[in-house]
Amino acid sequence: MSKIISIDTGNRLMKTPKYVFPSSYREGASISGGDVLKYKDKVYTLVDEILPVLNDKTTDERYFILSLFAIGKELVSTAELYRRLTPNDPIKVELLIGLPLQHYDTYKDKFERYFSDRSENIRFELNGKQYLIRIVDTIASPQAYAAAITEFEQLKGSRIVNIVDFGGFTVDCLQLNRFKPNMARCKSLYLGINTLFQDINDQVRGAGGWDISNEAIEGILSKDPDSLSEYSEKRIQTVISAAETHVDRMLAEIGQKGFDLEEDKTVFMGGGSIRLNEYILQANKAKKPIFIDDIHANAKGYRLLYDMLKASQNKKSYGA
Repeated sequence: MSKIISIDTGNRLMKTPKYVFPSSYREGASISGGDVLKYKDKVYTLVDEILPVLNDKTTDERYFILSLFAIGKELVSTAELYRRLTPNDPIKVELLIGLPLQHYDTYKDKFERYFSDRSENIRFELNGKQYLIRIVDTIASPQAYAAAITEFEQLKGSRIVNIVDFGGFTVDCLQLNRFKPNMARCKSLYLGINTLFQDINDQVRGAGGWDISNEAIEGILSKDPDSLSEYSEKRIQTVISAAETHVDRMLAEIGQKGFDLEEDKTVFMGGGSIRLNEYILQANKAKKPIFIDDIHANAKGYRLLYDMLKASQNKKSYGA
């Protein structure tokens, strides 16, 4: 049995075409109720914590362990049945992963080998279910570009398109020229949504208050009635004002990097743009905005790029 699995290995969140979960875990069991993975006599529990950004995601086992969580989640409906039918045969996994375009050339081969060099069978347990897999191939694609592919029909007629991937730690910006990446317009700003959360709590502490949880901040930003009823008007205005300032600064810096937000279409994607959609529109600096509101867009785009690659290879083979 073979399966193709796409995983978007973000600094804050891991995404597959079906699932999303934090890019952090702790060793050992937890009473928090998070997903529990057992691998090589160790236990790992998913937790919602902020960990340091890793440009080179091969420096330790963090993203391999997180990818086992993702693989297990994607296989949950078939792995148990397959294990009963063929208990000694691994599920062969073709793994589709991604990297920010500014790091793509530097780390692509290394990141692919990080997974593909593990040629042995991999046995693990996720939430009590047993898995036996073998990673038979790994293909890395550029993040953001992959997500843009999911909107190809809407964008294909545009000469220039700006891509803004608003993530947890960074805002990655890319210009497409007739849908091809322009590496002269490929920038990364350390203005992700976590930066906003930190700024908000800096202001709150400066005013003598207690930190607000990320969940509460997100509730205020989305104008969730329960969150709005829980906090004072002053606290709510602190959050909203900080969000407006953050978005204004982000859009200004994107413009300063050479991206024309007034004349060219700008595609906003990532968790930050989903949460701050209203504030981006309110700033009125991106005159032709397009929002990809699917947090799974990169993972889905990896599969589209994979299918395009295979179709091209088959066409060449047929022509030969």
